[in-house]
Formats: sequence, C-alpha cells, structure tokens
Amino acid sequence: MDSFKSFLQEQVDIDVNDWAIIADKLKRVTCDKNDFLTKQNEVESNLYYLEEGILHLYHETDAKDITVNIAFPKSFINAYTSFLTRQASEFNLQALTKCKLISISYNDLNQIYNSTKCGHALGRMFSERLFLYLSQRENAFMLQSPTERYLSLFEEQPRLIKEIPQKFLASYIGITPQALSRIRAKLQNTSS
Repeated sequence: MDSFKSFLQEQVDIDVNDWAIIADKLKRVTCDKNDFLTKQNEVESNLYYLEEGILHLYHETDAKDITVNIAFPKSFINAYTSFLTRQASEFNLQALTKCKLISISYNDLNQIYNSTKCGHALGRMFSERLFLYLSQRENAFMLQSPTERYLSLFEEQPRLIKEIPQKFLASYIGITPQALSRIRAKLQNTSS
C-alpha cells in the first residue's frame, strides 16, 4: 500500500488521520490472465488502481469486441459510467495478464468523500484523470493517423505493448488486425 499512498500523495495532500480511514477501505486484489473484474450487464462495484499487469475494458457484440481502454500500471480503471450511475455496465473489464490491483468499493469511496478532509480532492483527481484520458483519446482519433496512434502507444508502453493480443491492440487503435499488421511491417521496413 505504500506505493499507492505515495502515488495519491503526489496528487492530493493526505494527512495521517485521512490515510487511516482510506487505508481501512482499500483491498488488495490479484487476478490471473483472462479473469473478469467486471462483466457486461453487471453493475460496476469497484474502482481499481492497477499496480502490475494489463487490463482490457471492452464492449462485446456478436460481430466483434470494441476495445475502449487498455490500462497499464499506475492507472485507475473501471466501467466508470456504471460505477457512477449504479446501472448495468456496457463493458467487460478483463485481465490480459496476471494483475495486482488495489480496489475500493463504491460505498467505501463515498464514505471517504464524506468523512475525510481530502475526500473531495481525491474525487476531483479521479474525475480529472478520467476526463484527461478520454480527451486525449478523442484528440488522438481526430488528429492522429492509426500509425501515429500506434507509435504513441508504443512509446508509452514499449515492453507491455508486446503482451497485448493483436486483435485488442488493433481495436484500441481503431483499425483491423490486418491493418495493424501492415503498419507494423511498414515500420519494420523503414527501420531496417
């Protein structure tokens, strides 16, 4: 929990009393590759902080799966709309690798908001991080080519990107697996 505490304290001022309340609400979670943390049509119960591994948030249809988010270490993830509205999720949250997470339930998070001095600042930080992620993602789709989106992701997570199955990576970038293969081949030829 010390690394998570340090991460939070980089964002928000948390005193000893507030940390005792927060720490009491946190749960360590581990999951294996392919385990589900949230399933489509279930209400999202938790907010997760990913310490190790890769998670995949996606919408499943009969025709194809649509990747919404791929989470890497030191990030928060969940089916956020379901978490806030308490309605059934439209997304699955699944481990792409073995993962270590810190989890906090919806009810416990609300207790932190209401019973700590830093609670509202934490809530704002969570919301701002989500907004920034979604804004950057939207900008990438409007302003970057698929090749540029791939290169950006590769620069951010060069080691972990190799662990993501091509179909999920392609969906995340907004292209077909075949188009991703062509991009990779083209990049490999230009670097040779």
